[in-house]
Amino acid sequence: MKLQDFTIRNTRPEEVDEFIDILEEAAEWLHSNNIKQWPLGMFRNPASRASMLTGIANKQYFTIDYHHHPSGTGATATTVIAGLFVTNYDDSFDELLWKEYLTSQGKDWKDALYLHRLVLKTPFKGCGLTPKIVEFVEGKVQESGRHFLRLDCLADNERLRRFYRTKCRGVDGEGKEKGGLNELPTVWNPELGLEFARFELQVVPF
Repeated sequence: MKLQDFTIRNTRPEEVDEFIDILEEAAEWLHSNNIKQWPLGMFRNPASRASMLTGIANKQYFTIDYHHHPSGTGATATTVIAGLFVTNYDDSFDELLWKEYLTSQGKDWKDALYLHRLVLKTPFKGCGLTPKIVEFVEGKVQESGRHFLRLDCLADNERLRRFYRTKCRGVDGEGKEKGGLNELPTVWNPELGLEFARFELQVVPF
């Protein structure tokens, strides 16, 4: 699989149930590994589904497609969903995680695009898709006129934290490492009873 075989687009309303299935599969994997980030079934309740449909209508939900081009005469190209992610501008979860700290630093927590629910289906993990997604969201930050891309992860996931702060942006056109995001102090989320690590990247608007 090559990166050029993947494209990112807005999720369609009729895909909401497949979107939910992918998130629930991820929640089950987390649960089986004793990571209690997403309670099982949280995405299947009617309120969550309705919220997703609203987000899809607002073009906050994105689908990653994999286009398979088999070789051979008469072979038919196919497209499957490889993963998904969500972008937020002023979600209450982000306000809880970011507002107090950023206000103390003289920053506006709404001056950002927040990346959430980045989930790749198992066959597509390790394909180098995260840098492609981060670059895509950087472009969305520029389009919005905001100045920061921000994301979070569980604080006890040191492997993921290291990836985000060192090389999640991939390489540039000359093959040089672009590095990662700036890691900020962790924060405790009282609603979930979990500690989160926070990362941000300043993006120059168009």
